Amino acid sequence: SRDSHVTGKQWYQRRVRGSWSVPLSSLSVGCAAVYHFSWQHDPACKYQVDSAGHYLHRIPLDQLTSSAPIILLRRDDRVRKKLHNTVASACGILLAYQLFTYVTS
Repeated sequence: SRDSHVTGKQWYQRRVRGSWSVPLSSLSVGCAAVYHFSWQHDPACKYQVDSAGHYLHRIPLDQLTSSAPIILLRRDDRVRKKLHNTVASACGILLAYQLFTYVTS
């Protein structure tokens, strides 16, 4: 029948409209942008709470003023930032490509 025949262009347009990659790529790029402009330069984001107590034994007992101390550890998050920015950049490129092909088709 005539309705069952779908050209490649129509199939691609349907696939892009129903694709999850466009909203998820937008979300990834948006989250990376918010992080970059909001928290990336905040020095407090380098610290994480040591909830497991791995470093509690390194503190002398006479220096403890609380029975339940909260220990903050400074973590190097350069690798995590690079990974996050790489994934967000790849998503941004995919998003730009899909939107470009959608607009030009």
